[in-house]
Amino acid sequence: MQLRMERLQGKDLQGSGMELDFAYGDDDSLAVTAAAERLQIGDLVFEGVSLDCPVAEQKAAAGIDCDQGGLSIERSPLGKMKSTLSVVYRAANDQQPSALSISFESKSLSLDALKPRLPDGWTVAGRLSVSGRIRLQDLHLLQVRLEGRLAGVSWSSADGLQVGEDVALTFSLSAEKKENVWKGNLDIQAVGGQLYSDPLFVELGSRNPMKLAGAFAWNADGQLLEIRDLDFRYANALDVRGQMKTDLSSGLRIRSLDIDYGLSDLQQAYQVLLQPLVIGTPMDDVRLQGKIQGRISMVDGELRQASADLSQVELEHGTGMFGITGLEGNLDWKRRGAADFSHLSWRAAHLYKIAFGAADALLQMNAGSLRLQPLSLPLLGGNLMLHDLEVDGLLQGSPSWETRADLDGIQLLELSRSLEWPDMLGQLQASIPRVHYQDSLLNMQGQLQLDVFGGEVVVDGMQLQDPLGVAPVLQTSLRFSNLDLEQITQVFSFGRIEGSLEGQVRNLQLVGWEIAGFDADLHSPARDRRAHRISQRAIDNLTELGNGASVQLSATMLRFFEDFAYDKLALRVKLHGTIAELDGVPRPKGGYYIVKGARLPRIDVIGRNHRIAWKELLSRIREIRFDDMIVE
Repeated sequence: MQLRMERLQGKDLQGSGMELDFAYGDDDSLAVTAAAERLQIGDLVFEGVSLDCPVAEQKAAAGIDCDQGGLSIERSPLGKMKSTLSVVYRAANDQQPSALSISFESKSLSLDALKPRLPDGWTVAGRLSVSGRIRLQDLHLLQVRLEGRLAGVSWSSADGLQVGEDVALTFSLSAEKKENVWKGNLDIQAVGGQLYSDPLFVELGSRNPMKLAGAFAWNADGQLLEIRDLDFRYANALDVRGQMKTDLSSGLRIRSLDIDYGLSDLQQAYQVLLQPLVIGTPMDDVRLQGKIQGRISMVDGELRQASADLSQVELEHGTGMFGITGLEGNLDWKRRGAADFSHLSWRAAHLYKIAFGAADALLQMNAGSLRLQPLSLPLLGGNLMLHDLEVDGLLQGSPSWETRADLDGIQLLELSRSLEWPDMLGQLQASIPRVHYQDSLLNMQGQLQLDVFGGEVVVDGMQLQDPLGVAPVLQTSLRFSNLDLEQITQVFSFGRIEGSLEGQVRNLQLVGWEIAGFDADLHSPARDRRAHRISQRAIDNLTELGNGASVQLSATMLRFFEDFAYDKLALRVKLHGTIAELDGVPRPKGGYYIVKGARLPRIDVIGRNHRIAWKELLSRIREIRFDDMIVE
């Protein structure tokens, strides 16, 4: 018996050029052959379809079972296909509609046939093996079950920003249509290959597999996709569980998202998820340890709430720029409404070589702002107190912050040893009315007062650009008053000088922490209560600073004098570009006094050169030398 149909159409099924043949053998065996020039199931189109069932079994009057069939398709979304299959067909009757069930298995299908369906410039390669079962009722597709694996799969986009290389994965899909909604489960596990989606790069393997699983509901018009029991894992870098709803009518728009996440290996999570996003910033080179877990909630594509619990977190910059150890606590953020207070604590931290002690911080985060409760940080034997720290603009990508600060009892001895400077005694006290940071620019209003060397140093109006960048730029001015030269010269082993020093350094600029410009004026006070004495060694060093060779007073008659009296000393240095301008106390006979002597035997240190190359001056400073100065 043969049946020819020019056209067949159902809601999810369309066919043309269809043939159906039944042949009975002498032994009552039944052979069934079906073919179609074109067959469309949903959006999938198949051409040159041939179904062969050499041994079929008739079930009652309106049913046929075929357990050992074969399927051949000349053109499909996966190219030419051959598959073994089994078919169960039940014709419609008064009690139930017609039903067709097809089970199939295909091996090593080439993905090359997908190229015509890809956007221009995309490439794809690899092999697919798949088995499954589909069920139709009244020519409507009602159920799909698939299991398979992809091997050696590679792809790339036209711009090279989406790439897969030698990817191996297994998958399973089960879905059933009820009341115009597809419901089912999906499980994908990738165990080999490499994935790149700009800027993220993922390496897959037995030690770092990727898994995606979940139950879904997808309405038949394809507009709304809901995923329940979402389970996504990548090695120890990321573990996500939760649920989401998306609108697919125009791209991928998240209607709602509620997930719990965990980062068990912070270093791996940083390398995969964060480092590609912060290339060129100070966070591009850090080492991390510890764990973080938390929760994220989104509504209509907008992040509404987020939390993070930190456990045993350690962070260290690769060059030692900053670091923190023993970080614990919880962070809570809300876009709207009052968020719960967050708490952080740590055992120790450092910025460059400046160490901070243990501390506890209480803060509140809402929308794009952060408010820190008053915080006392142990610092260099004293304390740094931060008042009313406020951070804004976090959601706009241009954060700014502002605070008031007090420094109390900072020990300069600890500071100098931390920075590997000569030991300095004294304390640093300061009250800073306002510190403001925005667009990588830190401005300090107010003054830093240092009680050092028996006097006072005041740092006024500091500005720091790109503080954590490769080449920070610092600009400030300093004032000195009543400094004890004897303490200074003892610290720096220069030779003893008694007396006081005052003056200022205007427009001091450091680029990459190297001096780039300043205008300094240092001199003896007009009414100095300290005695004015200078040792032979200090005279020798000042002379060597001047002309590159010491006068060696110990080789002259003056060797019998341990020190000498002086009237005043002064040195003015102005650096602009690569040239430094030098000056001191005016001298009627030309040049200038650096040290103007007093009484007998009188020693004057005189400078005659008013200009010197900055590099040369630095070189002589390192060797305790200036240029073109003589002793008279």
